Amino acid sequence: MLTETLARALVDLIVTIDLSDDDEISPEAGSAILGDVAAALNSLSASDTDRLVNIIGEMAAEEDDPVRKETMIELPETLGLVD
Repeated sequence: MLTETLARALVDLIVTIDLSDDDEISPEAGSAILGDVAAALNSLSASDTDRLVNIIGEMAAEEDDPVRKETMIELPETLGLVD
């Protein structure tokens, strides 16, 4: 349960950063953060990557905000988790 909770928290944080206005988080800082996260996630095993992609899909299905939902749908590709 801890792993899924942390994954969901990470996804929420990434989406919030990605959707933040330039005056909240600079585009350079946002890109750097997302790049660092993508690099770290690149070390996941195939099964852990699949599980994270599934969690992201579950979260997208549960999301009511259409902008956040679309960002979540695109997130696995954005982070390099899928081809």
